[in-house]
Amino acid sequence: MRLIDAKSGDIVKIVGFEGECDEFKCRLSAMGFMIGDIIKVLNKGFFGPIQIEANGAKIALCRGQAQKILVKKVE
Repeated sequence: MRLIDAKSGDIVKIVGFEGECDEFKCRLSAMGFMIGDIIKVLNKGFFGPIQIEANGAKIALCRGQAQKILVKKVE
């Protein structure tokens, strides 16, 4: 599943990143996002950015970025 498919309040684990875009992976890494991190979807509306919390930091990702992050729902 992709991060963009998660719902507000979901807790998910990052399992990978789509594509070969090293710049995108480096930017996520610089923000502290790594494979295996647990993140919480704080706010996801029909339009606009997706707000998440990971490692104590709250950030907003555009929908295009969220489309490239592969996650697995944590039960």
